[in-house]
Amino acid sequence: MAIFNGTDLGVYSDQVLIAAATDVTLTLNAETIDITTKDSSAFRELLPGLRSGSISVSGLIDYVDASNKDFMDLYTAWETRAVLALKFSRSSLATGEASFSANAFITSLEQSGGTEDTATYSATFELTGTIDETVA
Repeated sequence: MAIFNGTDLGVYSDQVLIAAATDVTLTLNAETIDITTKDSSAFRELLPGLRSGSISVSGLIDYVDASNKDFMDLYTAWETRAVLALKFSRSSLATGEASFSANAFITSLEQSGGTEDTATYSATFELTGTIDETVA
C-alpha cells in the first residue's frame, strides 16, 4: 500500500505552486439524465451526463513570496478573468501515482484575518474542458 502524507499534495498554476497552502481539494462531479418511463417498473433509470470538477485551495497570506503564486497573483487572475492551467499533484510523483490537470477560472476568492490569528485566503477554481489524468 502506498499511503502518503497529504502535505505532499499541492495545486500548481502554470507550473508554479500556489503559495502557503494549508489545504487543497479536488472535486469531480458527474451529472445524470433521467430516462425513466412507464416501462421502468417504478425504478428510476439514468444515463451519464455532463462531467465537471473544481479545485479549492486555502492557506496563509504571504504578500512577498515572489517564488510562488500568492494572493495578489490570484487576485489578478480573478480580476482579468484569466484562464489558468492548473495541476493537482504531489510535488514529485512516484511510479504509478496520478496527477490531474485542467484549465480553470477562479470563481471565488476570499481573504480573512481574525484578532490574534493568521491572515488566510481561500480560492475556488471551476474546471473548464477536459480533466486530464497523468500517471507517472
